[in-house]
Amino acid sequence: MERLLVYLMVLPMLYLVPTAVWADATPSVSYCTHVQNVGWQAYSPQGEMSGTEGRSLRLEGIRIALDKTGCDLGIEYQTHIQNIGWETDTAKGWTTSNGFSGTEGMGYRLEAIQIRLTGADADQFDIYYKVHAQNYGWLDWAKNGESAGTEGFGYRLEGICIEILPAGSKAPGNVDYPFVSANEFLNKIKGDWYSLKRTSTLPGLKINGNPYEECGLLWLGSKYYEYRYRIIYVAQDCKSGTFEAYEQNYYKPPSSGNSNWQKVPLAVSDIYQLNVDNTITRTSQSYTETFRK
Repeated sequence: MERLLVYLMVLPMLYLVPTAVWADATPSVSYCTHVQNVGWQAYSPQGEMSGTEGRSLRLEGIRIALDKTGCDLGIEYQTHIQNIGWETDTAKGWTTSNGFSGTEGMGYRLEAIQIRLTGADADQFDIYYKVHAQNYGWLDWAKNGESAGTEGFGYRLEGICIEILPAGSKAPGNVDYPFVSANEFLNKIKGDWYSLKRTSTLPGLKINGNPYEECGLLWLGSKYYEYRYRIIYVAQDCKSGTFEAYEQNYYKPPSSGNSNWQKVPLAVSDIYQLNVDNTITRTSQSYTETFRK
């Protein structure tokens, strides 16, 4: 009878052991960021924000510490830095657990981040992370090495949240749009002629290459114009947005005694909207003109 009572007392504890062991074996992260005008903040536990919100202060650096709790696990991360780009495109490469990614004392903003787990047990977990980006606010969650933030706009990161979950767990939130790329938007507007819908006597619009260079070309008779474009805003899904033709270079044909084309810069301020249906609308005029392919 005494043995039976002991067995009945111990049996429930046996069922609790696997859960406790799993809880102890689940890795976690803590992280701190170097913030403009603030410096290094204290470490935040996973799931909580590091950085600031609503103060327009840039993140300049980050450290991510991994508590692997007995797992064969490591962590690597890299940031996209103003005037530098992705760190893996430099000699620095990936940063490992609690190492410093970013810059300090240079005034450079972080613009995007990638984080991934390494080691034999890496496939047993997913690492999620989301960022608060200038002009967008909180973007969706990225995971396992995906990019989070923006690229090509010069927008700063202001905050970040990170969380490790068992592989296959439900994501902490939406995962559709963790990263907004100017290049993805540019690919939707470049390389095609857009002509005015209501008349064919006006020149068309064509965008090539980098919108921060001379890339738009308008032909009118024997004369032609080049436009400089810059992107103003892009929707998170990159299907719509606005861009500006902010400088126009008019090329005068060669004249008698001069065999060279003369470049004459002209000031412009035309704003264009790329719509989801792939039409372009000029919005800076008092009336609306719609461009189509």
